[in-house]
Amino acid sequence: MALSKYKLGGLIELRDERNSDGTFTLEDVKGISTGKEFIETKANMDGVSLASYKVVHCQDFAYVADTSRRGEKIAVAFNTGEKPILTSSIYTVFQVSRPDVLSSDYLFMYFNRPEFDRYARFNSWGSARENFDWSEMQDVAIPIPEISVQKSIANMYNVYIERKRINEGLKVQIKDICPILIRGSLEEGEE
Repeated sequence: MALSKYKLGGLIELRDERNSDGTFTLEDVKGISTGKEFIETKANMDGVSLASYKVVHCQDFAYVADTSRRGEKIAVAFNTGEKPILTSSIYTVFQVSRPDVLSSDYLFMYFNRPEFDRYARFNSWGSARENFDWSEMQDVAIPIPEISVQKSIANMYNVYIERKRINEGLKVQIKDICPILIRGSLEEGEE
C-alpha cells in the first residue's frame, strides 16, 4: 500500500533571525555543501559585518536557492549540532513547524535522496542563474507515515550513515598501516 504524499508547505516555516545584536562571531559562520552538511565558510570574511547573517538554530535547515553550477545537487543542511550557527543572509533558513506530524530527521533523510536533487534541479527557475525558491520548497510532496515510523526510519538511516563513515575511516587507517605491517613481517621473516 502506497502512502499518500503531503506538501511541505503546511509543515515547514521560514526563520529569518539575524545576528543584529552581534551575539555570534566569525567562528560561528558556516557554509553549506552539496554533500548536505554545514562546512567551514570559504568566503573571505575580512571586514565583513555579521549583523545581517542568519541564525540557524539546532534542528533548523538551511539551503542555497541558487542551484546553478552545483553538480546537479542542491546544497541543503540540517543543524544537528548542540548550538546555533550563522550562515549567509542569501541562504534560506527554515524549521519544521509541525513536529507532531513531520520529524526533522526524516525530512533531512528525504533531502539526501538523489531523487530530491533531481526534483530541485528540475523545478529551479531562471535564466542566467536557476533558483529553487521557497515556494518550490513548499510544493515538495513527500510520503509521511506516522511520526513513530518516521523516527524509526530516520534512526536506521542515521545508523547506516554512521557505520558507512566508520567503515571509510577504517579503510584509510588500514591503508596507512598495511605497509608498516608488511615491512614488519618481512623483517621478522629475515631473522
